[in-house]
Amino acid sequence: MSAEPLVLASPSIEHRRPRLGGWLMRAGFGAFIGLPALIVTDLAIAGPETFDTWMTFAVIHVFLGLLGFVVAPFVSLAGAVLTSLSLPLRGSGVLRADDQGLVVVQGGKEHHFARAAIEGGLVLPGTRLDGKHPRVELHLRNGAVLTAEVPEGIAAHRLLDRLGVDAARRRVAVLSGSVYRPLVTGCASLPIVCILFLIPLGYFVTEYPAARWPAAAFAWAVILTMSFIVRLTRPREIIVGNDGLRIRGGFGDRWIPHSHIRTIEEKQRELFLEVGEAGKSSRRIAAATGDPSFIMAVAGRLRLAIALGSNGAGGPPVGAELDPAGKSFTEWKDKLQALLLDAGYRKSAVTYEELFSVVDDPDLPPGQRLGAAMALRIAQHPDARVRIRVAADACADETMKRAFEEAAEGELGERTLRRVLD
Repeated sequence: MSAEPLVLASPSIEHRRPRLGGWLMRAGFGAFIGLPALIVTDLAIAGPETFDTWMTFAVIHVFLGLLGFVVAPFVSLAGAVLTSLSLPLRGSGVLRADDQGLVVVQGGKEHHFARAAIEGGLVLPGTRLDGKHPRVELHLRNGAVLTAEVPEGIAAHRLLDRLGVDAARRRVAVLSGSVYRPLVTGCASLPIVCILFLIPLGYFVTEYPAARWPAAAFAWAVILTMSFIVRLTRPREIIVGNDGLRIRGGFGDRWIPHSHIRTIEEKQRELFLEVGEAGKSSRRIAAATGDPSFIMAVAGRLRLAIALGSNGAGGPPVGAELDPAGKSFTEWKDKLQALLLDAGYRKSAVTYEELFSVVDDPDLPPGQRLGAAMALRIAQHPDARVRIRVAADACADETMKRAFEEAAEGELGERTLRRVLD
């Protein structure tokens, strides 16, 4: 029998789409500089006289020019508006969480969100600086963000637990930094970049007056430089799992296991980590930026994930027998099969619950966790698929997440396993 739904009244509920808005802003800005560059390139290749002799060519490029100079700015503006706008409009409502997912009742209408549609969640504690009450922030797989004020922080944590998106069962992926920064930086730096490249353009035009390529080179130098600047200023994606922290931003992708995090330091609008392997010197890195509530929320989620830590599983003979180290892929699977067929071994040395404990323990070596997952699938345990999928959803390490997903279906391949072990 399922538990009673958790019902919370909220004075403020908003449903924003920052990922879609950010994409529209980048697409609009890209079209604003990219389409003119394409036109200049075509003119350099075909020659201006083509406009006079081929009407279709002229019409297409006039259309592209209108898209670039007229439509593209409005697309960027629409993205900026969509990023901060709540649809439906922000207002009071009721949240109802049960085994199926979340129902939001707002303005006399019900909006349903299945559990599978919710990627993760954070509790924003609220501070005196922002003057807000505690909020629960749910991140949906389509990039939307549902934020609702709740009576107290405990109620927000209860809601995450009821939806199965707490730190033990589901990772959370959030954007750190302003989604407007790429657009603002791009608009501010575009005139400067153009002026800088006008200097070599003037030189080449003077040296090669009959050549067409200097204009095309200028256009593509500008677009490539602006692409680099915009990508460099994109918000970081912070992924907090029960196994570690992944930071994606600009051109970098950093993976930090929880065991390497020594201290977590919160400033007003920045989160710093001191990281380093045991026995080696540590280094201080800036992990996230944002408003105080966001920094406190990410730091709290990270501390909670680290505190959950090891569940004490993995003592011999479980770990040693399940680990694929030193074995070929076939030998490893045969070993797992033999262990499960050995009734005496199953009764005296390892139980299904011990195998599940190994799967759930983020501090154990990846090979042991995958060995336990494969053993459970070979044994056809009725709960294996669901429990392994939960372990996958909690992983911030994409390679390990993919391996767990394959193991949950009984389809873990040698290439995926070796990628995890490497």
